[in-house]
Amino acid sequence: MKKFISVCLVCFCLFLAGCSEQVPEENTIAVDKKGVVTYTVVEDFEKDFYDAEELQSDIEKEIADYNQKFGSDPLTLKSFEAEDGKAVMQLQFAEARYYEEYYREFAGAELFVGTPGDAEKAGYQLEGELLGADGSLSDWSQVPELDKVKVLITNEALQIQVPGDIQYVSPSGSVTILGKKEAAVSEEAGQACIIYK
Repeated sequence: MKKFISVCLVCFCLFLAGCSEQVPEENTIAVDKKGVVTYTVVEDFEKDFYDAEELQSDIEKEIADYNQKFGSDPLTLKSFEAEDGKAVMQLQFAEARYYEEYYREFAGAELFVGTPGDAEKAGYQLEGELLGADGSLSDWSQVPELDKVKVLITNEALQIQVPGDIQYVSPSGSVTILGKKEAAVSEEAGQACIIYK
């Protein structure tokens, strides 16, 4: 009987491992339907210079210090692994504004996720040309059902994953559409915009 239970547990663990979501291989911001932001950071990791447990402990302390300002925990460490010369950390933010607040201090990061109306209220100017997912040039005045789309705005060079289909992006070549729900923002982005529905 014990052997049977052990085999079942192993099969269950393998099933869970097969169902787990894939961790990106590059620095990535992923937004889900509820607006939760998962930030994946991928960096080189030399064991000769760093201790993985000590680094994770430092990260957890920094997160705890940040969360003390709030009545809840808007920032959590989703995962941390250091192996094969790479360190991969996933931070989860309850909303984009917490990500922006956390990283603005260190890197001047911007991240907005919401409706076009909310973006304008936050001080973003939504005007000028856009590049459609089909490759055609357009502008904000031609976006159909503007009240039904969401906009993601960032000034960082990284991969972006959104919960809806990408409709338009910044037209300057700073944003490349990689798939229906994925895009890449290049170094020269300045302020990149991704519109999805």
